Amino acid sequence: MKYLALILITLTAIACGEQDTNTLEAKQKELIEKENELADLKAEIVKIKSEINAMDTNARSNAIAVKALTIEAGLFKNPFQMQGLVESDQNVMVSPEVPAKLVRVHVREGQRISKGQLIASLDGSVASSQIAELENALFLAKTNYEKQERLWNQNIGSEMQYLQAKNNYENLQKSIATAKQQLGKYSLTSPINGTVDAIMANEGELVGSITGGPIARIVNLKDIKVKANVSESYISQVMRGQEVQLHFPSIDLTLNEKIAAVGNVIDVNNRTFTVIVKPSKELSKLKPNMLCMMTAYDYVEENTISVPTRLIRTSEDKHFIYVVKTNGEKREVEKRFIEIGDQFPTATIVTAGLEQGDLVITEGVNNVIPGDEVKIIED
Repeated sequence: MKYLALILITLTAIACGEQDTNTLEAKQKELIEKENELADLKAEIVKIKSEINAMDTNARSNAIAVKALTIEAGLFKNPFQMQGLVESDQNVMVSPEVPAKLVRVHVREGQRISKGQLIASLDGSVASSQIAELENALFLAKTNYEKQERLWNQNIGSEMQYLQAKNNYENLQKSIATAKQQLGKYSLTSPINGTVDAIMANEGELVGSITGGPIARIVNLKDIKVKANVSESYISQVMRGQEVQLHFPSIDLTLNEKIAAVGNVIDVNNRTFTVIVKPSKELSKLKPNMLCMMTAYDYVEENTISVPTRLIRTSEDKHFIYVVKTNGEKREVEKRFIEIGDQFPTATIVTAGLEQGDLVITEGVNNVIPGDEVKIIED
């Protein structure tokens, strides 16, 4: 039995060793097959890349890199810019007419107020005292005048006494009315409906003097406008109702609005006329004296082909441009003669020689000549 068991164990070990050997050989064979397949696949990839290089101009190492613009017909607008400022006709400084100490400010910054609303009170104690003294004198003058009037009606006394009493009484009445009017200047009210933009004096300060300034600024933003001065060379291209673009750089805001008014007088000093635009949106963001860049258009044409003016060249009174044409599997430079129409600093109208879909070289044009092979790169 011992020998039989030993024989069985030996046979089992031999069988397992043969099985392990067979599995290893199989894996090695499989690895060789995969490596052969990978080599074939790499060869195919190399072949395909070679075919692509032959077909794709942009893949050639000897092609000159350029940038190109695809020609499309459409709406052409030639812009010109002018600088303007935000203004408001209702932008007022509230200043006292008489020098006095500021006793109390009745409003705060950002508060909406109405026309006639009390803004500040000044110290008018001196004026009040003068009115009180005049009123006391008026009482005595009135008594004297009534007495002289009764005597005059009874033919007693002189006419001169009566007239002097009457004149004194009437003069005191006028003086009191003037003093009360003067006292009203110590109460400052708003001349417009609007918003308190700034409080510019503190309670207790002396205002209204030579060295004193205004107390508050009141602004009505509903009456805001943009005013620009335009060169007289554009006077025939700018008109009321024309659409313009307003850009406010400080707040990065752009609005499309229409011209509300065009001035009829040319300034002799700078040869400009005035253009006014009244924004209809985002008024709360606009502040008086804010800078505005106004863009208008002096030429508008539909279904037009245009190219950058800098790309057009001239040879013997003929205009030409460099385009990219396809020659078999290559892209080459072609010198294309064109006819032009209106020409502007940034763009030129092309009336003949270009069609939609043509590729006009925009960058690298100084590095190529007709016939050069090129590849088009993107930004």
